[in-house]
Amino acid sequence: MDKQPHFVPARFRALPTPAPVIPSGSPEFSLPARLFATLAWIGFSSVLPARAQSDPTLATTSAAVPGTAELQKALEEGGIAVQTVRPGIRLAGYLDSSFVDNFIPPNARIPTRMADDGIAGGGFNFNAVRLLLERPLDDQNRWEMGFRVDLFAGQDAASMGGPDNLAGLGVPTEAGNARNTSSFLLAEAYILLRIPVGNAIDLKIGKFVPPLGFEVMERPANLNFTYGNLYSNLIPEMVTGTEAVYRPVDWVETTLGVLDGSFNAARAGFPFFGESTNSLGSAEAYLFLASAAFDAPARNARLVASALYGPDGADPPGFGLAPSIPGSGVFVQSPLNRAAPFFLGDIWGEWIPKAARDRILLAWEATGGFYEGVAAPGADSLQASHWLGASLWARYQISSFVSFALRTDWIHASANEILPEHIGPEDIWSVTGTVGFDIWENLMVRTEFRMDWGAAIYGTPIFPTGTLLFPLSSGPAFLWAVETVYSF
Repeated sequence: MDKQPHFVPARFRALPTPAPVIPSGSPEFSLPARLFATLAWIGFSSVLPARAQSDPTLATTSAAVPGTAELQKALEEGGIAVQTVRPGIRLAGYLDSSFVDNFIPPNARIPTRMADDGIAGGGFNFNAVRLLLERPLDDQNRWEMGFRVDLFAGQDAASMGGPDNLAGLGVPTEAGNARNTSSFLLAEAYILLRIPVGNAIDLKIGKFVPPLGFEVMERPANLNFTYGNLYSNLIPEMVTGTEAVYRPVDWVETTLGVLDGSFNAARAGFPFFGESTNSLGSAEAYLFLASAAFDAPARNARLVASALYGPDGADPPGFGLAPSIPGSGVFVQSPLNRAAPFFLGDIWGEWIPKAARDRILLAWEATGGFYEGVAAPGADSLQASHWLGASLWARYQISSFVSFALRTDWIHASANEILPEHIGPEDIWSVTGTVGFDIWENLMVRTEFRMDWGAAIYGTPIFPTGTLLFPLSSGPAFLWAVETVYSF
């Protein structure tokens, strides 16, 4: 399924274009005249470029001409085939820049934040230029193919693209590669195949975003500017494999998939002379995905429950080993991962109350999992790890120009933990407030204040390894940011 919550603004997803209003005084034409005009249009449309044929304005305009339905029926009864306008190739995207100030000591970092959200001091960030190229499927139940490609360049590509991105070389005391504005990430690239069985099965093959998690990769489509702790530390942003999506009824969507045994990269396992083989020990690592989404009849609420299970583990995420080896997180492999059961469950929901005239959105998410395959190099005894997280969101649309969004979240990790550069166990909390301004239809400005606190929330990496933090602080760690987004 495409992870597109109902709150996502129209400029960040394809919405049907309303049909233009035809004045009541429009002239009526005879059937022969309409027949001649329609046949002329059919012949002319076949030589138009694909982009023009797929223009929703053209499609809705032709549908709104008086008598078109009767004319099409007459043509079909007369044995004249009418060409169906199929979706063309769509290009969209955005440019996202920000000023971010983290009030922490120089050379310190906040490992549980997305890397470019945790750079010490104040400065300008080029978060991303994102390009979407796709040929979506239409709404017909028939054999059909399409595709989607999502490209990211900028500091977001450096921060959340690992280990499957192209980034400049960083140094151990930097926040990963978060300062590399020219980093590149192929976030999604998959083939879409519709199989006309039942209500139609849509098959994805390639690299895509799984349905886990309320937040999405595109910052402007989230309620807040910074990514939450659940999305940054416990959820896979991308997976590689295949998934099948089926709607048994209009308000239920089910997903089943088979994936490589890793988060955010193809193939699993710690690199052996620079190679990964999708195996942990002598066992091949696959993840099995199951998800179900339920929509309210009024389409103002959604509930999504998802699970990932790997009978022989996953890598990344990379786990640590208490009391001395910290975790690696969801973007980095670990030599401590072994072939053993891995499970991640996630459930989230959203609701836009009709009584509030669509001005209020409420959302929540809970996630958790376990892994039973952490072991020291050369050791046979396996140790377990588990983690939990929860988050709440609320947004109020004050006017068509101004909105306010609030997020609070909590994450917990045990010993042998999943959180990067932590040994655990510990609990971490954060509260985020964001004020958004929709300046024009395609220009958005947001300002945000965030506070994180908890065990070892920030510290200075020990040079030259950059893996342990010293001295440690429980916070609070404050952030202030201003973001500007232009979408197209």
